[in-house]
Amino acid sequence: MAYVYCINSTETLVMGSQLELLEAEALKLSAGDRAALAQLLLSSLDEDTGIEDSWDIETARRIADIENGVVQLIPLSDALAKVRAALK
Repeated sequence: MAYVYCINSTETLVMGSQLELLEAEALKLSAGDRAALAQLLLSSLDEDTGIEDSWDIETARRIADIENGVVQLIPLSDALAKVRAALK
């Protein structure tokens, strides 16, 4: 089915499909808005939301551990030095 899309008062574009219409509209968005739309569309394909829910819970737990002093943060340079020393 073809769609008629009015670009302005003097120009009309006939679209071959709804997908082409959506693509044309999406390409008018800013790069940031297109990235956000792409992320939204990609996440809609994820069938296993349990993994994302599990990561949300784990992230919240780790933040709480930091805020409550359960874990001690160390500077990245110190952590890398320990890893390098362990690999020698």
